[in-house]
Amino acid sequence: MQQLTSEEIKQKINEGENFILYLFAVWCGPCKVMLTNLERVNESLIKESTSSPKYGVYKYDVESDMEFSRELGIRSVPTIKIFKEGTEVFSKAGVMQPAQVLELLN
Repeated sequence: MQQLTSEEIKQKINEGENFILYLFAVWCGPCKVMLTNLERVNESLIKESTSSPKYGVYKYDVESDMEFSRELGIRSVPTIKIFKEGTEVFSKAGVMQPAQVLELLN
C-alpha cells in the first residue's frame, strides 16, 4: 500500500479518482490492525479486477501535516475515507473488517 503526501491526495481528489484513504499514526495500536485489514482489501480488489482495480488503497500519516489532517476532519485514528470520482462518500474512525470495507465499495 503506497503512502501518499498531502499534495498527492489533493491531486487524486482533483483528478476525480476512486480511492480508499487510510489515515493513521505510527504510535497507534489499532492502526496496525486496520493496516492489515486494508492490505487484505487491496489484495481482494487486485484479484477481482481484470485490468486495474476500481479503487486504489493508500495510506497517510496524519502527523506528517497536521493542518491537512484538520482539513480532512481527522479527530481520531485509524480513520478510513472513501472517495468516488474525487468526492468523499464515506468516513469512519475505528477498525473495520475487510468484508465491511468491501461491502461499502459494492
